[in-house]
Amino acid sequence: MEKIGVFYGTTTGKSGAIADEIDFNLRKIDHEIFNVADGISEITNFKNLILITPSYGVGQLQRDWEAHRAELESIDFSGKKIALVGLGNQFTFGESFVEGMKKLYDIVTSKGGEVIGMTKNVGYSHKESEAVIGDKFVGLALDENNQDEETPDRVANWIQDILKEFY
Repeated sequence: MEKIGVFYGTTTGKSGAIADEIDFNLRKIDHEIFNVADGISEITNFKNLILITPSYGVGQLQRDWEAHRAELESIDFSGKKIALVGLGNQFTFGESFVEGMKKLYDIVTSKGGEVIGMTKNVGYSHKESEAVIGDKFVGLALDENNQDEETPDRVANWIQDILKEFY
């Protein structure tokens, strides 16, 4: 398996903590973690990617991702497999739960990337979300405000699933 690049944007530290959780679960797999605040130029060096973003406002990207959006939109993701993680609050923002993740999905798929690691829309109490296609989220949906006790198992199980799809 080729090395995995993990890129996260964080404002309050919750996405950074998720990056740490993913780091722990990938401890036996070759990977490298990057804070998007430091730039995204390294994305082009990986065929296997995990992109992590919280949602802000009404389903908007985290500010560091937004600051690099033009650069992200210029990357050719052809031949790359991308797994997405979205953080949100399903009760306070139940009409736009983890929609920042959908913004990343739209960018990478429009540039030829293959998104892997979609998860079932089960066990959540949100009203709706653009991040759900059919009956699945476009990646791993996490709610650190209301379901943080679920996070370790959700991340561990998801990592095992996506490792089967990375090459």
